[in-house]
Amino acid sequence: MKIALIILGILVGLLVLAGLLLYLLGRAQPERHTSRVSFAVPKPRAAVWAALTDYASMPQWWPAVKSIRFETRSDGTQLTINTDKHGQQIAFRTKEEQAPARLVREIVGDELPFGGTWTYELANENGDTRLTVTEDGFIKPPLFRAIARYFLGLDTTLKDFAQHFTAHLAAK
Repeated sequence: MKIALIILGILVGLLVLAGLLLYLLGRAQPERHTSRVSFAVPKPRAAVWAALTDYASMPQWWPAVKSIRFETRSDGTQLTINTDKHGQQIAFRTKEEQAPARLVREIVGDELPFGGTWTYELANENGDTRLTVTEDGFIKPPLFRAIARYFLGLDTTLKDFAQHFTAHLAAK
C-alpha cells in the first residue's frame, strides 16, 4: 500500500510539473499569431466564392462544424453561429466582402479563450482558383497557446478546412 501511494505521489507530481512546464512555455509564446494556407482549386473563382459563402451547407462537408444557425442582432449585424464537434457555439460575422476576391470573417465574442479573423483571398491561376486563407488570431490562456504551438500546430484548423473544402468542390 505504501509503495502504491509513493508511486501515485510521483505520478501526480510529474503531472503537476508537466502542467507547470506547459503553462510557462505558453506564457513565453505571443498571444497573437498569423497562420496561412494556400491551395489551388480546379474551379472558376465564381464557383469557389459561391461555395465559400454558402455557410448553411458547411456542416455537410466540414466535420468540424456540426450545425449552423443564423442570427441578426438588434443593430443589424448578421451572425453565423457554428456549433463545433464539441458542442461549443462560435459566432462569426463578415467584416469585409469584395466578391469574388476577398472575404474577411471575424469571430465574435469577448468571453471566448481565442478569436481573430480568417481572410480568404481568391485569385485566378491557370484556369483554377488559388485560395489563400490567413488566420490572424489570438489565444488567451497560456496553456492553450502551448498546446496549440507544440502539439496541434497553429495552422491545424486551416489545413483541415483546406482539405475538406477542396474535397467538397471536387465533388461538385
